[in-house]
Amino acid sequence: MTAKSALESSFAETHGYPRDPLKYFVEFPFHAAHHPLGFPMQVSTNSEAVIAAAQESWGPFPKLRSAKTIHLRIGVSESGQKELPKAPSFRAQRGLITIIADSENFAVCDVSRGFGFSWVTPVTVADSAFFRYHFLDVMTGLLLAPVHFAIIHAACVALDGHGVLLCGNSGAGKSTLAFACAQRGWTFVSDDAGYASRKHTDRTVIGNPLYLRLRADASDFFPELLKRPIILRQNGEMGFEVSTSSLPGFATAFKCHVDHVIFLNRSATGGARLTPFSKKEAQRRLDDVLDLTLAYKSPSERMAEESEMILANEEAREEQKASIRELLSADVHELHYSSLDSAVECLESEVRGWHGNR
Repeated sequence: MTAKSALESSFAETHGYPRDPLKYFVEFPFHAAHHPLGFPMQVSTNSEAVIAAAQESWGPFPKLRSAKTIHLRIGVSESGQKELPKAPSFRAQRGLITIIADSENFAVCDVSRGFGFSWVTPVTVADSAFFRYHFLDVMTGLLLAPVHFAIIHAACVALDGHGVLLCGNSGAGKSTLAFACAQRGWTFVSDDAGYASRKHTDRTVIGNPLYLRLRADASDFFPELLKRPIILRQNGEMGFEVSTSSLPGFATAFKCHVDHVIFLNRSATGGARLTPFSKKEAQRRLDDVLDLTLAYKSPSERMAEESEMILANEEAREEQKASIRELLSADVHELHYSSLDSAVECLESEVRGWHGNR
């Protein structure tokens, strides 16, 4: 397009009739209702591909809680962009969060109103794994989490009905160990994030067991992953996305009761062993995740003119921390390990030994 034709196109968009330079009145004729993480959500869009992506992400989720419905409006432009954008960046002020990859692929979430909107290009929505991972799933989580949950940076699995949170920093092996456990007959609940309800302090954690996302080096432990799709992760690294429904005999659950909280300490050598872990330190680490993911200022830090909801007000933050404290009433240990097989065996011995002796 020449400079002149681009100018003419911009003028027509801005000065034509009816005028809609903000694309505010674009029709979104396609709709879907789902229950991501068990809560009600309504999606409106001008693209059937978005509806299909929402079904992939949230279709099988049952209703677990009653709450005000969150709303997403997602537009797909007529852009001729040929390549996927880079992984988006996040910024937030008060109750607003932006997710921006570039000028044609972005989203805005208003946490205080439970509403988000996004515009993406056809090439972005055509790559369902990329679109869901970087936009659809993220928007949904951001709207739900501050209002309903305390986010736990942990994988979650269960053995004989006893839930185990696998906690640790990025690279500690949470998702990989969860996958290894599930291959040994454990029930898979989540690979990297769990959600403890603010209103239900009963050590129940909700997860998303529909997909398992792993780092690219996971194929070193699981060669069968080499045949799986590659996605761009939020940290800019490449990795695998695996639909758990495609894994024969892979047991999943949407929630579980947590009896063990395990902090992972992976090293290059050495056998697997469990050692006591300070609950005070565990609380600090899990609280830090809340502070990193859900911006909050204490009353002493806030200016009077900033009294509006940020991303989590004082009541919400205290309820989130209470949920964390309740989780830590479970058995808390640190797992030192180098090999996946020995780690799984150590965990199995702990869970079955602990509950068999009670």
